[in-house]
Amino acid sequence: MHAQTKNRKQLEDRKGASLKKIEETNKILNQTREQKESNLTKLNLIKQKIKVQETLIQTINEEIEFYDIEIKESENIIVALDKDIREMKSEYAAMVVIAHKYSGSFDQLAYIFAADNFRQMALRYQYFKQYSAIRTNQLTQIQAVTQTLERQRAALLKKRNAKAKLAGVKIKEANNLNVAKTQHDEVLKELSAKEVQLREELEESKKALLKLEKLIVDLIEEERRKAIAAEKKAAALAAAAAKKKNTNSASSNKATAASNKAIKDINNNVALSANFANNMGKLPWPVSKGRISQHFGKHAHPVLKGVYVENLGVDIVTVSGEQVKSVFAGKVMTVAQVPGMNYVVMIQHGESFFTVYAKLKSVNVTTGQQVQRNEILGEVYTDKSNTSELQFQIWRNEQKLDPENWLHDK
Repeated sequence: MHAQTKNRKQLEDRKGASLKKIEETNKILNQTREQKESNLTKLNLIKQKIKVQETLIQTINEEIEFYDIEIKESENIIVALDKDIREMKSEYAAMVVIAHKYSGSFDQLAYIFAADNFRQMALRYQYFKQYSAIRTNQLTQIQAVTQTLERQRAALLKKRNAKAKLAGVKIKEANNLNVAKTQHDEVLKELSAKEVQLREELEESKKALLKLEKLIVDLIEEERRKAIAAEKKAAALAAAAAKKKNTNSASSNKATAASNKAIKDINNNVALSANFANNMGKLPWPVSKGRISQHFGKHAHPVLKGVYVENLGVDIVTVSGEQVKSVFAGKVMTVAQVPGMNYVVMIQHGESFFTVYAKLKSVNVTTGQQVQRNEILGEVYTDKSNTSELQFQIWRNEQKLDPENWLHDK
């Protein structure tokens, strides 16, 4: 029973998480309701909603199965308790008949004193005493079992009501799923009639991504050259400090201090990268409210047949005016403007890791600034279709990483 309770609690938590995701998705979809023209973000968002809705219904089915098991167990317990009470009442009735036979004090005393000897008389006395205690105990047991039976029946009624309520939720969510599927088909049909426009938008998006990728790669290459130069400089300073170790000159102390600072900076960068690596699956989301509208990597275009698109990170659709935050401490490498991506902020986290935040309306930080985890970087951009979408990327040197593996599960 304890394991069932634990598993049902897990199902309830999963159901709550699904409902929260659906609510968040609906808020984002409602933002674009006034914009009648459909777009790919809306289509992808509805797909995500359908997936979560299906998961929710499956969770509800599993929860109902748990209630079925618990209801059956409660029914079996009630049947067993009913049987016990009937048997105990039958035994008690027999005791009452016997007790009635010797109900008079005179009859009991006559029976006791009619004994052949003192030992027999003592045994008869003890019998009446014990029999009275048994009757009292039997009555107490009947009352206790009756109370337990009443509690079980109340618990059974509660479980049946909870199951009925859950069945009602299932019907409601099944209807919501059908509505979402119909909405998806309508948006897909509308977009399918705009093939030329979609291909033009795809080409523009590819150009913007290529420009963004080139900016990122160039900055990482530049940072690598700086790191190599810094290591060489640190080694040279260390050698100079060692050469002047036995002198007490000011130049010797200056060389030692410079060497120590260079080595400390390198070690700090190494430590920060290691710290970032240890936070895989634990990083906060760059926006408080948002759903992933397009995943990392290569995917078939949702409308154009035979066409594939590649995402360098993830697209997170959110609400208008949402603030974008740094997912980890680091140094702002650049604040740039890329056509099709608006403002872009790139942050370095130690020697190896980089995060990129694109499609910003405004920026609150500057190049070279040190930022902390959850520090506000700017505000997300909202386009003419009323869509607010952040492009978020994570790199390890020149290697693109899937941000979903790094962000904590919402």
